[in-house]
This record gives sequence, C-alpha cells and structure tokens, in this order.
Amino acid sequence: MARERIYPFAVASVRSMENKLLTKQKLMQMAEAKDAEEALRFLQDSDYGKTQVKDVHDFETMIQANLEEAYQAVGKLIPNETFMDIFRFKNDYHNVKVLIKEEISRVNGKKFMIQGGSIPVEELRKFFRERNYLEMPHIDAKAVEEAIELYAKTKNGRYIDSVLDKACFQVMSDAAEKLGIEYVRKYVQKLADVTNLKTLFRIRTLHRTEQELLESIVPGGELSAETLVRALKSDSAVSVLKETAYGNLCGESMEQGFTAFEKACDDYLMDYVKEAKYKTLTPEPVAAYILAKETEAKCVRIIMTCKLHEIDAETIKERVREAYV
Repeated sequence: MARERIYPFAVASVRSMENKLLTKQKLMQMAEAKDAEEALRFLQDSDYGKTQVKDVHDFETMIQANLEEAYQAVGKLIPNETFMDIFRFKNDYHNVKVLIKEEISRVNGKKFMIQGGSIPVEELRKFFRERNYLEMPHIDAKAVEEAIELYAKTKNGRYIDSVLDKACFQVMSDAAEKLGIEYVRKYVQKLADVTNLKTLFRIRTLHRTEQELLESIVPGGELSAETLVRALKSDSAVSVLKETAYGNLCGESMEQGFTAFEKACDDYLMDYVKEAKYKTLTPEPVAAYILAKETEAKCVRIIMTCKLHEIDAETIKERVREAYV
C-alpha cells in the first residue's frame, strides 16, 4: 500500500464508529458502580451489549466479541491483509504460548485462548498440533521449537514467553516496515520500547540478572540493549533514561510503582495514537481506531476484574487508562 494512497471512505467510516467508543466519563461511571453486576449493566447498555452473558464472570466473552467485530469491520475498510494483521499478531502469539503450555502441562488451556488473531483459534490449535507451519506463516517455527527446547532443559516457563515475545515483535516490526505507513511503524517501535521499559522495571524490582534482561528484550524498539543494561546496573534507572526519548515518561512515573508506571506507559502510547485525530484522508485514523478499541478493552477488563475483587472505586479510577474519546 503506497504511502500517498488515501482512504476517504474508510476514514469517514471509522469516524462514525468512534461515536460508539466508551468515553472516559463512561469508564469512570463503571468504576463508581456499587458492584460488578452494576458495572456489567453499564457495559450491556453500550456497544458491548450485542453479546449478552448470564454470569458477570463471563464479561471477557463480551470483550472478545466486541474486539473481533472491530477487527472484522476495519478489515473490510482497508483491503490490505498486512494492515490488520500487524495488530492481530500479538493475539496469535499469545495463543501459541497457551498451546505450548497446554501441551507441556496436559491441562486444557481453552479458557486462556483469545479471539482476534490472524488465525481463528480452532484452526490455530489444529495447525499447532500438526506442526503445520505452512498454514501459520507468521508463526516463527524456530522460535516455537526453541521455546519448547529451553523449557525442557530448564523447566522455566519464562523462556516460553521471552522467546515467543521476541519472535512476535520481530514479525510485527518486519510487517510494519513492509507496510510503509510511518504512523504504524512508529507505533510498533514505541510499543517495543515501552514493553522493554516495563521489563526493565520488573527485573530491577525483583533484583534479577542482566542475563535475564537481555533474554527478555524484544526487537523493534529505539532503545538499545546497552542503554537498558546501564539502567539496570545504575543506582538510578531514571538518570540513565532521562537522556532518551522516554525521559519524561520514566522520570514522572518510575518511582511510583509498577502499576502506576504501566498505566503511564499505556497513556503515553494513547497520546501518540490520538495524533491520528488530525488526519482526514490517510489510513492513520483507521489504525488509531483499532488501537483505541484495544485500550478500551483493557480498561473494561481492569474495571470488571477490580469490581469482582471488591477493590474501591478510587483505586480503580487510578488504574483506568486514558481514553481515545
């Protein structure tokens, strides 16, 4: 897809779809609900209500159905498979991780599988069991076998996650470069960077090793492994990172704990996503809509999970991410 190509119909369509996104005010109302059942009723009165559930614990079914509908709708607007798949790959790789762990533990992982990948869940399960990588062209066969082998040697499940996360980001980065849309390429780059920053934070907090950090860094970001290692070894990670493009992000939130930092990272990405609001003909608003839906889904998941655990409204509101609308 050429960079200069315009999509007036696609942009007009997503502008209309944006009207159904949950506003920050609506999310706050959900957070203030007296219990999970009342929060679910707020959700049922929104676009999520197209999928009805009988049990409040089944709210994830509503989220997955709503996301899949968004993927399908946007996929019809942009006649380019790669455009949508870039946002779907992470779901494919999540499901492959579940399937590997299912195979190892012999415990059915169906409830952990998620919709919204480039390969339907049941097809992916079949292809994975057969090791039919021709039908899973974006799944790195070497990475899958490496993850299984490393687990067999170490019995440490983190290798399954780290090896496949690296493979996923490599596929996303390669696809974004090939697509040729700078907005998407830059988003994938920023996503890789904040993923690595969150990994750095976790490893520093748990006093883990440099080797574990290096094994966990995903490709595609602007931050170098050298910079991340220096931040790990330094008495102050913030002082090392302040000279990077993420200086403000890290300086304002790294000392507030992981929950606050994770939210700050998500809000940082949303600030970038919102730049698409000023585009009128090019595909940026279409990509932004999908990213907005994914952030919205994360917010709904946070609220409902917190409500089920009877966490107070003020704490929930502190955790809710910035909304697109």
